[in-house]
Amino acid sequence: MSPRPKAAVTLEEVRRLASLSRLTMTRPEEERLREELSSILEYFRTVDGVEGTGNAVRLIQGTSDLRPDETRPSDPEGVLRGVPRKKGRLVRAPRVF
Repeated sequence: MSPRPKAAVTLEEVRRLASLSRLTMTRPEEERLREELSSILEYFRTVDGVEGTGNAVRLIQGTSDLRPDETRPSDPEGVLRGVPRKKGRLVRAPRVF
């Protein structure tokens, strides 16, 4: 694996992200976020460099604590009985915005 340059995020990029997110940040906050984002990007570069077979997770035979998958019939009418406001089979919810 060849060494790669550190993934650096500039203060200009941090300010642009803050602007898009409608955040106001102090200079120390901008610097801290720049370092954190650079660290996160460097981590992803490290992960990208890992070679694998494509099967990242394998269970050892005979040692599974997972329950078996079973299909069961659902009862939509039973679920809707507990809904305080509904219109037919649709659930009425308060507006968010």
